[in-house]
Amino acid sequence: MISFCMYSFRDYTNITLKIHYKISNIRLNSYPYPPYQKMLVDKIIFFRECGHTYKMISQYFNQINLLSYRGKKFYPSLVFELIKKYNKLLEKNQSKLGEIIKSRLIYE
Repeated sequence: MISFCMYSFRDYTNITLKIHYKISNIRLNSYPYPPYQKMLVDKIIFFRECGHTYKMISQYFNQINLLSYRGKKFYPSLVFELIKKYNKLLEKNQSKLGEIIKSRLIYE
């Protein structure tokens, strides 16, 4: 019995795969706010992870005379709004990390 093979056998142990991408709309700065506001948000996130309420965080900031970015006292609603705005910004940036507008795959 003779069998015919339609494929030629080559040595595929050294295959090179090249991928070329062209990406647009990359946001390099994931948090476009000033360092002071970033520090406030980081502290709030830390305290929330430790189990503190918004009221406890605002009282702590007022006790150590830490003011908001606009120079005002902290209230629980302000602490909540800072975190809400930060989470919305993170969600927006995750969806807009970049768009692949052209890609090409080459086997060598």
